[in-house]
Amino acid sequence: MAVTHSTAFRDAVADLVDSTLSTSAKLVFRLAGTVGTPGTAVATLSMANPAFGSSSSGVITAGTITSDPDADGSASPVATATLQTGAGTVVVHCAVAASASDINLSGGLTVGAGDTVACSSLTYTAMP
Repeated sequence: MAVTHSTAFRDAVADLVDSTLSTSAKLVFRLAGTVGTPGTAVATLSMANPAFGSSSSGVITAGTITSDPDADGSASPVATATLQTGAGTVVVHCAVAASASDINLSGGLTVGAGDTVACSSLTYTAMP
């Protein structure tokens, strides 16, 4: 039997992610890393305040995410991303790939110095 959570609990977790991000939240694309050591950042996108709307069935949807018009870039491909506070505290760490991942990049995984990196939509789902 799989572990499951009530919808109310999933909503509480998703809303806690949003409130923990607070003001000045960032979506940061990285070469690799973990929650504790997030790795080299190649693009940093600013999120709306609040970053997400209210939870519905454990899902929150991001508001406006501002593009990074001058990415730091690297010759290595992006592999992870973090949602973090404006002070740099990582709240969520996830995988990035071209498809079938937590975050899917459509323009290729290598971000060059000076590239513009944008995010058209983003949701967070608290697992059932």
